Amino acid sequence: MSIWVEYFKREDNRKNTHAQMKEQAKWEPVDPKIIQRRFFDYMKDAKQFASRMFEDGFHVTIKKDGGSS
Repeated sequence: MSIWVEYFKREDNRKNTHAQMKEQAKWEPVDPKIIQRRFFDYMKDAKQFASRMFEDGFHVTIKKDGGSS
């Protein structure tokens, strides 16, 4: 089974402040060219890496294929 983390950084171009929300966030499809991937042998390591990247402001997804364990 392969385990990998996909992550990317997206800038927030809305002109909001914490106290006054002017625009709602809208999801736009991600350009596949900016998605980065890192592969892991163990889910524990993938979760730790994903947590660190999320804290640094990245959008993070952990994925795995359906191979045997």
